[in-house]
Amino acid sequence: MMHNPHFLVLTAIFSSPVVQPVMGAKGFSVELIHGDSPISPFYNASLTSSQILRKNALHSMDRLKHFQSLINQSAIQSAVTPNGGIYLMKLSFGTPPVDYMAVADTGSDLIWIQCVPCLQSQCYPQGSPPFDPQASSTYKKIPCDSDSCQALPRYQCSNDVNDCQYSYSYGDKSFTKGILSTDTLTFDDSNGQKTAFPTSIFGCGHNNQGKFRSPSAGLVGLGGGPLSLVSQISTQIDHRFSYCLVPLSASSSSKLLFGQEAIISRPGAVSTPLVSKTPQT
Repeated sequence: MMHNPHFLVLTAIFSSPVVQPVMGAKGFSVELIHGDSPISPFYNASLTSSQILRKNALHSMDRLKHFQSLINQSAIQSAVTPNGGIYLMKLSFGTPPVDYMAVADTGSDLIWIQCVPCLQSQCYPQGSPPFDPQASSTYKKIPCDSDSCQALPRYQCSNDVNDCQYSYSYGDKSFTKGILSTDTLTFDDSNGQKTAFPTSIFGCGHNNQGKFRSPSAGLVGLGGGPLSLVSQISTQIDHRFSYCLVPLSASSSSKLLFGQEAIISRPGAVSTPLVSKTPQT
């Protein structure tokens, strides 16, 4: 039986960009791997198709309840559940670049990764060493009085240092705490090219607890807030991204496409404009 991939094209209205990319004129695309796909490191061969569908349906219902609850909340949260309904994407942090797998989440904004120092009691096993900011020549901490720091739902400053100390929680009570920072993020294009975004804003997480698990080293927020990946690179991708989702049984991966790569004119493509709202995600 032939399965048709599902397309969703999103034209977004985002805040001003803060990074300048090194990328092709036509945009770029990255692979997305569903957590229940046979090619996923999360794949559980003992689950039946009906069990997978039920798990993902429950995950979607949890997310719907979460977004409905945001109507009367000022804090930005996401009902991310790393045990189901997730997609993984590969990206690299720092100079020289270090490869990691992270959860792609359209329901939150912050990009973050586990960083050293990361005590065993405060971080989860990820299968590879946490990111070491001291090993990157382009890593910088963001000051507490910056606009980026103040865009966070929760942050604090200490008297002796001016670092932006963030605390970011999710609807399932998972959370990440650390230092808001900048460094170069690099993506492996599906076409074999590399796309780098210098001075990208992300959270260097030193205390990350909840339902996060290996091999994911962090999370990439794709929401509408100013700190999300798509907001940071919005003008460079012509305010446009899309994703193509293949069936779980497929041997190929889904794709997340940015810029001109995101323009899909084939039959079955659905275009959805995204507008700003409060809260932004």
